[in-house]
Amino acid sequence: MSKANRWLDSTRQNGMALGLANTYSMIQRLNLDFSSTKIIHVAGSNGKGSACSLMAASLTMSGISNLLFTSPHVSRIEERFRVDCKPISNELFQSMLEKIYKSATGEVGQESIQLTFFETTFLIAILCAIESKVEFIIIETGLGGRLDATRCIPAHACLLTSISCEHTDILGETLEQIASEKAAIARPNKPIVIRDMENESFKKAVIQQCENAGNESIGEIKSPATPHFVIIPDNYSIKDEAEILVQELFKILEIPCTNISQAKNRLRWPARMQIIETESNILLLDAAHNPSGLLRVIPELKENIERLTPLIDGKKNWTLIYGTSPQQNLTEMLDYVSRLCSPNPPNKICLTRPLGGRYPGVDTSILAQYKWPIDDVKEFENAEMVFEYLSKFEASDNGLIVSLGSLYLQGNILNYLGLDSDEELSILPKQS
Repeated sequence: MSKANRWLDSTRQNGMALGLANTYSMIQRLNLDFSSTKIIHVAGSNGKGSACSLMAASLTMSGISNLLFTSPHVSRIEERFRVDCKPISNELFQSMLEKIYKSATGEVGQESIQLTFFETTFLIAILCAIESKVEFIIIETGLGGRLDATRCIPAHACLLTSISCEHTDILGETLEQIASEKAAIARPNKPIVIRDMENESFKKAVIQQCENAGNESIGEIKSPATPHFVIIPDNYSIKDEAEILVQELFKILEIPCTNISQAKNRLRWPARMQIIETESNILLLDAAHNPSGLLRVIPELKENIERLTPLIDGKKNWTLIYGTSPQQNLTEMLDYVSRLCSPNPPNKICLTRPLGGRYPGVDTSILAQYKWPIDDVKEFENAEMVFEYLSKFEASDNGLIVSLGSLYLQGNILNYLGLDSDEELSILPKQS
């Protein structure tokens, strides 16, 4: 492992540090120039990854070069940086990491700047975009908006997806406070498309941020942003919501993409309602990571379970794998998982811990205390052990295998199955 890679690993110890000073100092030090590219910045509680990936897919299908920055990664770090929908090469990643490492640690004769892991990956994304000479950069916010590292760069337009009560210890205890934090991505004199929650206090908080757009600490001059509220029907899926929001944003920016619906149908967002066919079973992976996100996808999950589960002796067998990162309200999350299991419960429930996340996964002994709808509930240390256990049964007994919870758990499964090549991790698969 190189010195730069060891340093990158060490930045994980810096935890999460909300604030713009260090990232902005690095942008100044690296003398980054954004004049030749257009930037779209996206925030929200649920659906921001879907909106970002749909934009990237639509631009790519239209022959418009782009870099997509998202987090966390499912399988390997290069996924955080996709040029024209494919993860960047390890060579490009290493080259950009080396530049950040030398600049941040003072190897080029300057004072060192302490960066977090996320701040470092964000800076790598910007260097990759400039190196690749892309026309568009699509940036997904890490956490919140006002103090997220991604706020340090200019943007031609912003997008705010659905908002829910999450990270209340950091972003505020009310929906209005959280909405205000996220709406602070609004840039002076630029449009921001907003998923309208039809809640007057929410709208007031967002409008107030738009009227006071601009952060003087990073050289911006305060001036109002232009909000565009878009009403999304309650029964729309996250993908449908993304399509409507992206259409509105592209129309405002006059981006000549007429293929958004086609892009939505082609889009394969790893670990998000991903269907995988193996020699023995069909797997359905989804990484809805909080209660509101899981609630949104339950109808689609139920529809897929009904459609993909084989009928054997009058019964539809399916297996549930579940593992999660720490939750603000674990009981609420598990209640929604249980709701998914009604009225057709799985015949097996396998509880495990996701590996590789920022925080250790919730211990299976805690998950096992929940009143699950069936008796056959077993605990496993990791995803590999789950599949070793399932291999002892007939494929028909396992039925459809549904894995829910942490994005890292779905990444563990993709790695175990060997589905981690550039092509497998592309969000725009080749057409057959």
